[in-house]
Amino acid sequence: MQSTRGPLDPQRVRGLLEAAGWNGPAPDLLPTVGSTNAELGALARADPTLSEGACVVGEEQTQGRGRHDRTWFSPVHAGLWMSVLVRPGAMATADWGWLALLAGLAARDAVRALHPLPLELKWPNDLVIRSSACGGGSGIAKVGGILAEVVGADAVVLGIGINVSLTPAELPTGSATSLLIEGGSTDREALLVGILLQVRHRLDQWRSADPALNRDYLAACTTIGRLVDVQLPGDRRLHGVVQGIDSEGHLLIESDGHVQTVAAGDVIHATI
Repeated sequence: MQSTRGPLDPQRVRGLLEAAGWNGPAPDLLPTVGSTNAELGALARADPTLSEGACVVGEEQTQGRGRHDRTWFSPVHAGLWMSVLVRPGAMATADWGWLALLAGLAARDAVRALHPLPLELKWPNDLVIRSSACGGGSGIAKVGGILAEVVGADAVVLGIGINVSLTPAELPTGSATSLLIEGGSTDREALLVGILLQVRHRLDQWRSADPALNRDYLAACTTIGRLVDVQLPGDRRLHGVVQGIDSEGHLLIESDGHVQTVAAGDVIHATI
């Protein structure tokens, strides 16, 4: 296993975007940042006219965050740490729950377009893979994650973090992996451009209520059909089988003969 790390090439990023017909803002590539979500959120609050598609990329994050303010290890040049601005506009607030899901689907598709790794989505925000590097055997390991944050009346920041070239020694034992470890592409410029294009595509589907978005997410999500335990807010737990995703991006779980809706919670797969 060999990792060659270096800074993102702004000229190559621009060239790939132009070749793909990108008409959004050019991504802002920063050598270091506390959190790309916090940086882009501050820009959006300061400038209500900041366009959808505005993107901040950090070569490293010193205060990277996951859900529930968990720390996200983001060493220099070792991953793709980025945030993208969405302007939901006329879309109902109730439907914004789909934004984190479509961001995960976009990231998965961009990775797989460069190398067909068997990546899956774990609701609501993890990119995972069945990895022989996980716990010394075959299991689920995390490759990336999504953090969606509302930063204004018409502004949502989609944070996307992907472990690109991290080595086993740099990752939590048995719980995470990287594209390098799994034999995937470590081309960060192409991955950045692919994610921006895929996010735009999935946003178009979301706005047009294209049923392909729901269909594609269900096909990619390993949580569907699983027996799960869900840690709910208020220290409550729910045990049941996942039946699907509703129109607002919530999990539908059948438990004790009743289907319950889960908007937020930590999901543990009881069957893999």
